[in-house]
Amino acid sequence: MLKVFENFREKLDDIIVKCFGRRVILYGYGYSERFLEWYAEYYHSIKVDFIITDDWSNGVPYNFPLFRDSLFEFNYMDVKDAVVWLAVPGDDVKIQKIEKHGYVKNKTYFNFFEIVYKNYIGMEERENVIFKKKKEGLYGVQFMEWLEYMFDCDFVTAISSSNFKEAKNGCHSYRISTQKEIFPILDKCHCLPQENDAIFDFGCGKGGAMVAFLDYGFSRVGGVEFESSIYEIMISNFAKLGLNYSENEDNKEILCLHRDASLVTTELDKYNWFYYFDPFAKDIFSKTIENICESLKRNPRKAYIISINPKYYDVILDSGCFVLTNQFCVSVRQKVVDVFVTK
Repeated sequence: MLKVFENFREKLDDIIVKCFGRRVILYGYGYSERFLEWYAEYYHSIKVDFIITDDWSNGVPYNFPLFRDSLFEFNYMDVKDAVVWLAVPGDDVKIQKIEKHGYVKNKTYFNFFEIVYKNYIGMEERENVIFKKKKEGLYGVQFMEWLEYMFDCDFVTAISSSNFKEAKNGCHSYRISTQKEIFPILDKCHCLPQENDAIFDFGCGKGGAMVAFLDYGFSRVGGVEFESSIYEIMISNFAKLGLNYSENEDNKEILCLHRDASLVTTELDKYNWFYYFDPFAKDIFSKTIENICESLKRNPRKAYIISINPKYYDVILDSGCFVLTNQFCVSVRQKVVDVFVTK
């Protein structure tokens, strides 16, 4: 686990461990609440018992176990003996409702947002240039938004490929990937990083996935990004976090390459995991697979490819170097994941 997340994890863990043996009501179901649901089960094996939301705009199926806040009025499944988790700044209506039904702050109900961010009330309007436009408004309770709050990093804001100046042809838009998305994928790969394991991210964007890989246990990660403005954000993020990175030395914790991904060749020789989140059009993707295969000839080793949203799976199979060993769908945005291993 990365040291930069220690304080964040401590704040969450201090609350969650107090709730062992209790039923848990999650009040709200936005991104922060879904993160808490995942975090509590992933790290502490605590499952949320009740989810309350008033927002049905996402077309949630009626068979999904969501409740309205009238649940507090029912003597249902010992709900009155449950603890309540919130992840929003002070919402007087919600707080009044909770306290009306006998819940006590920091004893039987906990507002993770207030505990994590204290007196933070939101960011003022940022620069309107997309490559400098950090998140406005309230940060959520999750890993990368915490880094933006604590270290003034820039991971979260998406950037459409229509804004790219150099990487327009064949490169896809930037979207953040975090531990919540990446850890379950690596778990399904039965990945237990050892000292010699290293993972390379094709189309690494602002570096969020590489931070997650380090947090998972990889001691070395690498990535390539062609769009200069995004690459500069990545380098700035690593510098602000005090991570050991280099733009040309492959003996560092993080290797950052600024070039066309199809031109990355010998640098791949020291990696045995390769990660794609649908970053390129087929011509660029095909060339990177060809380069991986050439690397395996130079340095024979067992290697893996993780391909999310794998539209060009046939390229990997046709290379003759890999076989499909696992295929599954992650719940986040319903992305299909293919995992390939060397023959």
